[in-house]
Amino acid sequence: MRLELFSSVREGDQPNLVCLQNSKLTALPTVLVCPLKESMAMTPLRVRFSLGGKDWVVACDLLRPIHRQGLRPMGYLDEKTSVEIVQTFLRILPGPFAEAGLRPGFRYERRGR
Repeated sequence: MRLELFSSVREGDQPNLVCLQNSKLTALPTVLVCPLKESMAMTPLRVRFSLGGKDWVVACDLLRPIHRQGLRPMGYLDEKTSVEIVQTFLRILPGPFAEAGLRPGFRYERRGR
């Protein structure tokens, strides 16, 4: 799994968003993204990494949908950083979602029925 980088500005060669949406959902008009900046306060829900000789911070706590037409693809993160970002984001989710972690076959079943 490698998360895709996007830019929401018309010019420039730096990404400013990280996509947390499954790549199989490209038919949807919106994409779920987190802001990506060079300088941002660190919290337990943010991830710091290096890319292109610069240090970046992803704000997993600021996930939001953005219309796909306004985004320019800027490449992909490496797998290790991608997994760290997804695991950090999962800390926000309650109960069974967070417990599922990155297991793609997870299916929540109610007990006691």
